[in-house]
Amino acid sequence: MSRSTCSACRRRPLRCYAWPFPPHLLGLLFLLALSLVACGGESGGTGASRPTASVGASPTASLITAPGGVQLKLYRGDGFSIGYPPDWRVSPAGSSVEFSHEADSATVSVQVVPNPNAITSPEETVTVSLDTIGKSGLYKNFKKIALEPTASVGGETWQQQGATGDVQILGQQVSMEIILLAANHPAHSSQTRLFSIYIAVPVARYQQLSASALKPMLQSFRFLS
Repeated sequence: MSRSTCSACRRRPLRCYAWPFPPHLLGLLFLLALSLVACGGESGGTGASRPTASVGASPTASLITAPGGVQLKLYRGDGFSIGYPPDWRVSPAGSSVEFSHEADSATVSVQVVPNPNAITSPEETVTVSLDTIGKSGLYKNFKKIALEPTASVGGETWQQQGATGDVQILGQQVSMEIILLAANHPAHSSQTRLFSIYIAVPVARYQQLSASALKPMLQSFRFLS
């Protein structure tokens, strides 16, 4: 991670948080944007099938050590595994999952949708998703930032784009950095699925969280099939 619906698609219900800006709201926007891409919304493509619920996608108590010696809990999801900091909250939802740390207003979401024969491209996914989030009105001063166009996650190349925008958290305006990554796995088959990772953290905390959580989480990501 280098720096430089359609109506058939289901939405996750809102949950109650102690702070007035729910961390999963950002993930919901990404899920909506991803649904638009997969369902052929803004892009006008034929798209993929809607997400289906997975079985057995629940967090485990296993601990793993990421590069750099960072200790993470292991989450085994629908076709993937990923480590997350022990003090982060994990919220599974069907084939997807969200990790959040309320004290830092940080969120990392992994979304999985069927994409037979790779009809929807990762490039289209990150572009349309970022545009949809920017048009949502949630962020003020929303603008794209310069990132490397690709990143290596789980031994494969993912498309990557990012932006910054301001939101109100506990009565204060906070500048957030948003990073979207997407990849098809397998690359092109009838069983291809579109994997997307959504990251949102305060700009002021990015460097610290990158070292302690974000990079170790991405380094720990593995495809299970």
